[in-house]
Amino acid sequence: MIDLTQSDRESADASARSNGDRGPTVYLDLDTVLLAIHQGRRGVELGLQADLNDALTRLSEVAHPIVVLVDPPPSEIRHGLETTKRLDVLRDGLGATVDDLIVVACPHGEERACSCAKPERGLIDIAVKQHDLPPRVGWYIGADQEGVVAGRTAGLRTIRIGPLGEDHLSTVHRPDYEARDLMDAANHILIEEFAA
Repeated sequence: MIDLTQSDRESADASARSNGDRGPTVYLDLDTVLLAIHQGRRGVELGLQADLNDALTRLSEVAHPIVVLVDPPPSEIRHGLETTKRLDVLRDGLGATVDDLIVVACPHGEERACSCAKPERGLIDIAVKQHDLPPRVGWYIGADQEGVVAGRTAGLRTIRIGPLGEDHLSTVHRPDYEARDLMDAANHILIEEFAA
């Protein structure tokens, strides 16, 4: 497992910026950050999180590229959450904004029998390799402990959206920052990047 110290991460981020990068890479969890998923009267219903376009605009002011990580759907509610359906909801909701995002989906199917599913870091590794991104540089934003573990083991700084809950979490499960929503996360990254 790779777990960089804060100074290691800051050095890597500074190196990326000095190489002409427009900012750090930000990895977003599709299901917990971008999509709103809930049980409706006729099954699982999907939509976009509130104020998503504004938050992505703010995030794009400081981050480049923005990578959307598409895990295989959870097995207990797989019906109605197929990868193609989730991506269609994202494209329909964001319109042209989706063209500015790098979308990386699990290439192994829907069965979650690979290292792409959280808490493994496989999707991050695939994104780094396919798009020639700097490894261990940037931010992971998710809303569950498994995502924080994936981001941290990939050497990224982590932001968890939503309340942390009880304070019994180990260091690997605790995010570097806890945000109210994606806009709050984007503002935090903006502040951190300008401070660096």
